[in-house]
This record gives sequence, structure tokens and C-alpha cells, in this order.
Amino acid sequence: MLLRSTISIVLTILFLSGCVSMRANQEKALLHQANGQSLYENQNFSLALKEFLVAETNDPENSSIQNSLGLTYFMKERYQTAIKHFEKALELQPKFTDARNNLARTYIEVGRYQDADKNLRIVLNDLTYTGQERAYINLGLNFFNQKKYDQAKNNFLKAIENQADNCFAHTYYGRSLFEMKDYSSSISALDKAIEFCQKLLIDEPHYFSALSYYRLGEKQKSITRFEEVIKLYPNGKYADKSKGMLNIIKR
Repeated sequence: MLLRSTISIVLTILFLSGCVSMRANQEKALLHQANGQSLYENQNFSLALKEFLVAETNDPENSSIQNSLGLTYFMKERYQTAIKHFEKALELQPKFTDARNNLARTYIEVGRYQDADKNLRIVLNDLTYTGQERAYINLGLNFFNQKKYDQAKNNFLKAIENQADNCFAHTYYGRSLFEMKDYSSSISALDKAIEFCQKLLIDEPHYFSALSYYRLGEKQKSITRFEEVIKLYPNGKYADKSKGMLNIIKR
């Protein structure tokens, strides 16, 4: 009887010791995740990744940390690795809608359009999800990349209905109209996008607005827009393309 009691006490002590150790690791993981999140928000993705990896080491079954790792690998264009972490997050927490939305976005990047569509339908069926506009943007992008511009346009419009000042939704709504050769409408949409994108230093709507004017034959307006791209965003994605277009127009 004494032996049984002794064994029971020892097992209880080991169990409690294990629980304390686990809690300490989880607290350490949360600290590193918070540090990583701060670095991520400041676009320091390499240091953020280091923090998230330490967090994962301390708490490998934490779905939120897996989602953070997925997002960081996505930003570093390691899409297959990002997919593994988003899938792990969903394995740990099947109703983790934000991770599912992020997974769908990554599927789009690697051309897995059917998988993206399937997951986005699940996301949109979660009426408690507060990122509905992001899901509609992703669904729109899924169609846009498949050159299904009318369906893309409709989903970007739904995103705008959910978040009226969303730069990306307005830009790709305008770009969908541009691809459909409705240049007058694309100008209106892209000029609206400029209002929301300029403060984020995103030059895309400026550039496609300029292209829309060019396609309509409004040479001077297109020149003005291309020159604005170069002046406002000298290091932007579309600065060199704008210079190229100006050389073509001014010949």
C-alpha cells in the first residue's frame, strides 16, 4: 500500500512538473510570436521568421504560430513552405478561417485554382469571419488569374461593398474592366483606387489609369498620368514601365 502511494505521489509530481514546463514553453512561444508579429508588420520578414521559428520550437502545436509562419514564408515567396504551414494550422484547428483564407491565397499564387476556389467557398460560408472583403478579393484574384474577368469584377465589387476604401479591391476592379476593354469605366474605377492607394505608396492604379487613357486615344491625359507615376513613385514597380510608355507616346 505504501509503495502504491509513493508511486502515485511521484507520478503526480512528474505530471505537475510537466504541466509547469509546458506552460513556460507556451509563454515563451507567445513572447517570440509577439516579437515576430511586430517585425512582420514593419516588413522585416527575415527577423520575423527567426522569431516565429523559435516560437514554433516552443509550441509546435499552436495553430496561430503556424499561420504566422505561413504568412512570412508567403512574403518571402516560399509558397510551397507557406502552404505546409497553413495546412498544419488547419489540421490543428479546422475552423481557423483566417488560415484557410491565407491558404487559398497561396494556392492562387501557385496556380491551384480549384483548391483555392474550394477553400474560399468555405471561408465565405463562415458568416462570423470579419475578413469577408479579403475572401472576396482572393476569389476575384482567382478568377482574374484565369482570365475570367467578368466573374473577377463581380467579386472585387463585393469586396468594395464590404470595405469601401480597399485599395487592392478598387485597383483590380478597375484592372478587370481594363482587361474587358471597357476603358472609360476602368478609368473611373482606377482613379477612385488612386485615392486609397496613394497613401500606401502603391503605383498600380496610376499606371493602369494611364494605360486606359492611352487605349482611349487621350494622349495628353495618359502622358500626365505616366509622368505622375515617375514623379510620385520613382522607385515603384511601374516607374520603368511608365518611362517606356512615355518614350513610345512621344516619338
